[in-house]
Amino acid sequence: MIGTKREDGNIIQISATIYPEHAQIIEKILRKEYSKPVAHQSVSEILRRAIEHYADFLGVNLEKIKNSGGG
Repeated sequence: MIGTKREDGNIIQISATIYPEHAQIIEKILRKEYSKPVAHQSVSEILRRAIEHYADFLGVNLEKIKNSGGG
């Protein structure tokens, strides 16, 4: 995975290599082919939510990171 800071703000663009089956899952989420409601309409929001869930699983304190200016 490679992160590149964009010139138009404090956004980092991520390029990642994923397995084809994971790309198919993301496509199904965006096409609303799952029975559960989808709250977001973009890959970046899906990845943000996935990162937050994984951080929670690992026990990372996201509020501490956000309050220190790290996110």
